[in-house]
Amino acid sequence: MENSIGIVIGIVIVGFVVYNFFIKSDSSASAPAPVKAPAKTPVVEEVKEEVVEVVKAPTKAQLTPKTKKEIDDLAKNEWGIKLDARMTKDKMVATFVKEAKAIAKK
Repeated sequence: MENSIGIVIGIVIVGFVVYNFFIKSDSSASAPAPVKAPAKTPVVEEVKEEVVEVVKAPTKAQLTPKTKKEIDDLAKNEWGIKLDARMTKDKMVATFVKEAKAIAKK
Protein backbone atom coordinates (compact mmCIF):
# COMPACT_ATOMS: atom_id res chain seq x y z
CA MET A 1 0.00 0.00 0.00
CA GLU A 2 2.75 2.46 0.93
CA ASN A 3 4.67 1.62 -2.21
CA SER A 4 1.66 2.25 -4.46
CA ILE A 5 1.07 5.70 -2.89
CA GLY A 6 4.74 6.56 -3.42
CA ILE A 7 4.54 5.44 -7.05
CA VAL A 8 1.41 7.54 -7.69
CA ILE A 9 3.03 10.62 -6.17
CA GLY A 10 6.18 10.04 -8.25
CA ILE A 11 4.12 9.72 -11.47
CA VAL A 12 2.24 12.93 -10.69
CA ILE A 13 5.49 14.83 -10.10
CA VAL A 14 7.10 13.49 -13.30
CA GLY A 15 3.93 14.33 -15.28
CA PHE A 16 3.92 17.84 -13.90
CA VAL A 17 7.58 18.40 -14.83
CA VAL A 18 7.08 17.02 -18.35
CA TYR A 19 3.98 19.17 -18.85
CA ASN A 20 5.74 22.36 -17.73
CA PHE A 21 8.90 21.67 -19.71
CA PHE A 22 7.52 20.44 -23.05
CA ILE A 23 3.84 21.26 -23.47
CA LYS A 24 3.65 24.64 -21.78
CA SER A 25 6.70 26.02 -23.62
CA ASP A 26 5.22 24.98 -27.00
CA SER A 27 1.92 26.71 -26.38
CA SER A 28 3.63 30.05 -25.65
CA ALA A 29 5.52 29.86 -28.98
CA SER A 30 2.26 29.65 -30.91
CA ALA A 31 0.67 32.59 -29.07
CA PRO A 32 0.07 35.66 -31.24
CA ALA A 33 2.50 38.53 -30.95
CA PRO A 34 1.29 41.37 -28.76
CA VAL A 35 -0.36 44.20 -30.65
CA LYS A 36 1.08 47.65 -30.11
CA ALA A 37 -1.37 50.15 -28.76
CA PRO A 38 -2.06 53.13 -31.00
CA ALA A 39 -0.40 56.37 -30.01
CA LYS A 40 -2.50 58.34 -27.58
CA THR A 41 -3.99 61.54 -28.86
CA PRO A 42 -3.95 64.47 -26.50
CA VAL A 43 -7.18 64.89 -24.61
CA VAL A 44 -8.75 68.31 -24.65
CA GLU A 45 -10.99 68.88 -21.68
CA GLU A 46 -13.98 71.10 -22.09
CA VAL A 47 -14.51 73.64 -19.40
CA LYS A 48 -18.08 73.67 -18.25
CA GLU A 49 -19.42 76.58 -16.36
CA GLU A 50 -21.72 75.62 -13.56
CA VAL A 51 -24.93 77.54 -13.35
CA VAL A 52 -25.72 78.24 -9.76
CA GLU A 53 -29.39 78.77 -9.17
CA VAL A 54 -30.08 81.21 -6.40
CA VAL A 55 -32.85 79.90 -4.20
CA LYS A 56 -34.67 82.45 -2.12
CA ALA A 57 -36.61 81.48 0.94
CA PRO A 58 -40.26 82.50 0.90
CA THR A 59 -41.15 85.54 2.93
CA LYS A 60 -43.83 85.91 5.55
CA ALA A 61 -45.79 88.13 3.16
CA GLN A 62 -45.77 85.39 0.51
CA LEU A 63 -46.91 82.70 2.92
CA THR A 64 -49.57 84.55 4.88
CA PRO A 65 -52.27 84.39 2.13
CA LYS A 66 -51.85 80.59 1.85
CA THR A 67 -53.71 78.02 3.91
CA LYS A 68 -51.96 75.86 6.50
CA LYS A 69 -52.25 72.88 4.15
CA GLU A 70 -50.65 74.83 1.27
CA ILE A 71 -47.82 75.98 3.56
CA ASP A 72 -47.24 72.43 4.79
CA ASP A 73 -47.25 71.02 1.23
CA LEU A 74 -44.86 73.73 -0.01
CA ALA A 75 -42.48 73.15 2.91
CA LYS A 76 -42.50 69.38 2.45
CA ASN A 77 -42.41 69.12 -1.37
CA GLU A 78 -40.13 71.99 -2.36
CA TRP A 79 -37.93 72.46 0.70
CA GLY A 80 -37.96 69.08 2.47
CA ILE A 81 -39.09 70.68 5.71
CA LYS A 82 -41.48 68.81 7.97
CA LEU A 83 -43.85 71.14 9.76
CA ASP A 84 -46.17 70.23 12.60
CA ALA A 85 -49.76 70.74 11.43
CA ARG A 86 -50.88 71.30 15.03
CA MET A 87 -49.04 74.65 15.17
CA THR A 88 -50.85 77.88 14.54
CA LYS A 89 -50.54 79.36 11.08
CA ASP A 90 -48.28 82.17 12.34
CA LYS A 91 -45.93 79.68 14.03
CA MET A 92 -45.91 77.50 10.88
CA VAL A 93 -44.97 80.51 8.74
CA ALA A 94 -42.25 81.62 11.16
CA THR A 95 -40.77 78.11 11.40
CA PHE A 96 -40.91 77.62 7.65
CA VAL A 97 -39.24 80.98 6.90
CA LYS A 98 -36.52 80.32 9.51
CA GLU A 99 -35.70 76.80 8.24
CA ALA A 100 -35.94 77.79 4.57
CA LYS A 101 -33.46 80.64 5.11
CA ALA A 102 -31.06 78.20 6.78
CA ILE A 103 -31.34 75.84 3.80
CA ALA A 104 -30.99 78.68 1.27
CA LYS A 105 -27.71 79.83 2.87
CA LYS A 106 -26.10 76.41 2.21
